[in-house]
Amino acid sequence: MSQLRNRKQAKEAGLNTYFTGKPCKRGGIAERRLNGDCLCDACVSFTAELKAAWFTKNRHKNKAWSNANPEKMKAYKYAYAEKNKEAQKKRIDVWKSNNKEKVAAYFHKRRAAKINAKPCWYSEFDSFVIQEAFRLAKQRQVLTSIKWHVDHMIPLQAKTASGFHSADNIQVIPEFLNVRKANRMTYTERNEWLQTL
Repeated sequence: MSQLRNRKQAKEAGLNTYFTGKPCKRGGIAERRLNGDCLCDACVSFTAELKAAWFTKNRHKNKAWSNANPEKMKAYKYAYAEKNKEAQKKRIDVWKSNNKEKVAAYFHKRRAAKINAKPCWYSEFDSFVIQEAFRLAKQRQVLTSIKWHVDHMIPLQAKTASGFHSADNIQVIPEFLNVRKANRMTYTERNEWLQTL
C-alpha cells in the first residue's frame, strides 16, 4: 500500500496519485488520481466494468433506438465530436503513429483513385480550377478562422458512384462538413452545403 498523503502533498511531490487511507465517495479504499473526480482506482475500474456490462446487455435496445431516431443520434454524435475534439485528435494521432503502413496504404489508394478518376477530357482548365479551389480554401480560412477543404461533390470512391477529379466536380466547403460527409453522396449539388449552416 502507498504512503499516506493528501492531494496537496502528492501535488507538491510531483506525483500523479495520492492515498489518504480513507474511503472514497463510493466506499473504495485505494489510490486516487490527482486529475480524477475523487474516486479511488478500484471504484473507477469497477464503474468502467459496470458501464461496459450495461452497454453489452442493452446493445440491441441501443441499436433499435439509434435506428428509430437517426436525427437525434446524428446530433448527439456531432455534439460529442465537438466537445471531445482534442481527445479525438490525440487518439487519431496515436493510431496513425501505430499504423503507419495502413496510413501509407490509404494514401496510395486515394492517390491512385484520383489518378484513375481523371477523365480523358481533363485539361489545363481543370488543373487551373482545382488550383484556384485550393487557393480559395486558404483565403477563406484566413477570413473566417475555420479550416476549409476542397471537396469532390460526387466522391471518388463512394459505394454507389464514382465522381471525376475534374473542375465540374469540385467545391470548397468547411472542413467539419467535409469530414462529416466522408465518402457519402451528400452535398452533391453546388451550394447545397449552405443549407446545413
